[in-house]
Amino acid sequence: MENLIVKEFNGSQIYTFMWKEKSCWIANQIVGLFDYADVSKTIQDCIKAEDFEIEQEYDVLKGNEFNDFVTTLNVVANNIISNKARSITIFYEDGLYGFLQYTDKPIGVQFRKWLRREVLPSIRQTGAYITNNANPEKLREKASEIEKLQLAYNSTSMLKELLDGAGFDNKSKLLTAKTLYKKAGIDLPIEINEEEHYFDTKQIASKLKIYSKSNKPAQMAVCEIIKKIDLEDSEVKGVWETNGSWTGTVNKYTKSVIDKVRNWIEENNRPAKIQGEKKNFHVVYKEAM
Repeated sequence: MENLIVKEFNGSQIYTFMWKEKSCWIANQIVGLFDYADVSKTIQDCIKAEDFEIEQEYDVLKGNEFNDFVTTLNVVANNIISNKARSITIFYEDGLYGFLQYTDKPIGVQFRKWLRREVLPSIRQTGAYITNNANPEKLREKASEIEKLQLAYNSTSMLKELLDGAGFDNKSKLLTAKTLYKKAGIDLPIEINEEEHYFDTKQIASKLKIYSKSNKPAQMAVCEIIKKIDLEDSEVKGVWETNGSWTGTVNKYTKSVIDKVRNWIEENNRPAKIQGEKKNFHVVYKEAM
């Protein structure tokens, strides 16, 4: 059968199709594996909860489009859907991973593992979904895209518990997820507006024109100054960042903290030496604050 991969999961034959040059899965078949009492309702609840968009995460095929799908992929003849069906909901890659994120069923972990080990390797090895008419290079690119999406999803899932334990708010967790997906080459269509802009210590040093003797923003000196200042909880937040090979949390501060650092410096007569807990930092002020 063209445009099709068939793999077994927990004793069931699962079908991965190519439709409009995109991989897709019949939503009823996927959701039916997860032991929901009402499969159709679960699909609709997932679409609503995850804010799916037509042609992006899913499609509802009916009329001529449904007929083309059935004819091209021969799904009725192969007993994949009922011969009485007149419409069908399909998940594209984003929708499949969206459903796997939505579900809280334990089998979801097994399914993701199966997807990684069984389906994705088939795409990589053949370069196509068992079709002579497909463009192998394009399908290899698609396979790479799916794999990157899965890796980003796995990384986000793994970090969620760590971020929860570190007290990150939902917006910070969303920013972290967006950063991970962007590194995988996937730009999530999510705009995240901060109620207030936050600055790291290097940015604060640059804004206040405080430099080290090597003529770099004196961020370590600013760190020591901040330790000497009383801050409100709302003036600082932890942000998950990546810099080269390093990944971890960075404290960022509101504009009010910049003002507090400025006031501390002026009240202490613009000291050339900032005393730290373990060492002192010598600084230069480039201009009046």
